[in-house]
Amino acid sequence: MNSVESNPIITVKNLQLAYGKHLVLKNVSFEVEQGHCLVVMGGSGCGKSTLLKSMIGLLEPIQGEICINGKMLWVDNSHGNKIAKEFGVLFQGGALWSSMTIHENVALPLSLHTDLADKEIEELVHYKLSLVGLSGFENFYPSQLSGGMKKRAGLARALALDPRILFFDEPSAGLDPITSKRLDDLITELKESLGMTFVVISHELASIFNIADDAIFLDAKLKTLLDRGTPRSLLDKSIHEEVVDFLTRNESSTN
Repeated sequence: MNSVESNPIITVKNLQLAYGKHLVLKNVSFEVEQGHCLVVMGGSGCGKSTLLKSMIGLLEPIQGEICINGKMLWVDNSHGNKIAKEFGVLFQGGALWSSMTIHENVALPLSLHTDLADKEIEELVHYKLSLVGLSGFENFYPSQLSGGMKKRAGLARALALDPRILFFDEPSAGLDPITSKRLDDLITELKESLGMTFVVISHELASIFNIADDAIFLDAKLKTLLDRGTPRSLLDKSIHEEVVDFLTRNESSTN
């Protein structure tokens, strides 16, 4: 891991985001190292999802820069579309098409964005589903899967185009502790075995401490990045009461 610690794959500089006249975030700057997992933390309304939207090309900043793999996002639309093909996104509910089988859901981005033959697509779909532990479920519909299986199916689809970066919005939300831990382990396994970079929004303490190589804390009152570090270092050394309170809340129920 030492060889990648000075090699940021994502750089965010002086980012300012708003919805109309409503300012959400200002002066946000951070980097994400290649092969690392960055967790975005903070209380309700702090701008976590808004930051994610901007980083995946859905919300243009008022000012500031987002650089992904050496290329500037938001320079122009065509350039942004090329950059977007380098990452995958897993939304909270998995965002699967309910009328499609799991196989069809995972095959969709391959059909839309590659010139692969049907047989090659089928082989890749089987491989991606096996990566997330869903071999044998190709012909199931989303309604036939548990919450954890839907998340894994969504992850398989996000992996379809072999992205270097994966963005996750609350991957553990709504899952029981055992299923959540399995998903955390899968994220770590993909990071370590395939060298993928992850940006994960999460408020689940167990998951944060399990998966994060680095973390940033967004503050709703100040509308900016309040602190940064590993979750353990933030817990032990942060001078900000909001950060420590966030990382120690309901501690007795999570032990």
